[in-house]
Amino acid sequence: MADRLEDVVNIGPALAHDLRAVGVADVDQLRDVGATEAWLRMNAVGSQDCLCSLLALEGAVRGVGWMQLSPDDRDAVAAAAREALAATSATA
Repeated sequence: MADRLEDVVNIGPALAHDLRAVGVADVDQLRDVGATEAWLRMNAVGSQDCLCSLLALEGAVRGVGWMQLSPDDRDAVAAAAREALAATSATA
């Protein structure tokens, strides 16, 4: 299994840089944190706030291209992120 973020499906240099900037240094940390939490961290600092980056992270955690996620899985990931963002906004 790849250790470097850049060696994982869906993660290029820019996304890897943003992950490292929020404390996700390698693939194991990404799996431990989870795609949604990693994306929320990046969103909080103003980077990678689009749905495509969230789906890319989810695919990376699962080891598949993001387009291989089923429509139901994509919807569930997006809904969880929207819910988490709403909760964060409500407490801010």
